[in-house]
Amino acid sequence: MSNHDAAIEAVKQQLPSAEQVFAGWPRAETSMPGAFYTNVDLYETGGFEDPRLVLYTGISRLPSLTVGWCLFGAARNVQPGHAALPHAVREALTDTTAVRALQLLAVDHPETDEAAIEALAVPGVTSTLVRLAAAAHQEHEGLSVPLGCEVGTAVYAYHHGPVRMGTLTVDVVLFGSPIWIAKTETNENASTS
Repeated sequence: MSNHDAAIEAVKQQLPSAEQVFAGWPRAETSMPGAFYTNVDLYETGGFEDPRLVLYTGISRLPSLTVGWCLFGAARNVQPGHAALPHAVREALTDTTAVRALQLLAVDHPETDEAAIEALAVPGVTSTLVRLAAAAHQEHEGLSVPLGCEVGTAVYAYHHGPVRMGTLTVDVVLFGSPIWIAKTETNENASTS
């Protein structure tokens, strides 16, 4: 086991899985914000003005619900080869409050967590980010296979569905910032089922 894998394993011991967090959903909604881990079929989108910013969108199928993801990370999670931002994503970025929330989500510093939560609580911001995530997800779907990943993430807010993300409808969209992203399968073995 590498040092990186060992570090992830150590963090996992402190976090619940998404299956545990959402076991009673929707009867007993989980408290947000929070941090947990799960498997996600993930797409990665770059092309933002700030090259350190990257958007991850994806889908997790849990026993009790289907979760859509809208995660923003900083440069340590970025890999080369991003395409230009889709037009619908650029349109969503005209909402200055949503842009502020994105900037806060992408900063890898504990002091920004509270500010990010406050920005996401502004009426209309999560709706704007849902449109942004759906547009980015749609742009990838059909052109590339999502990467099977295990994601540990800090979740700052959620938006109730149903929400259409590509060909699937999700019950809830979660917003946050990745703690780690680890591949669980190669692109050749990835599947959308």
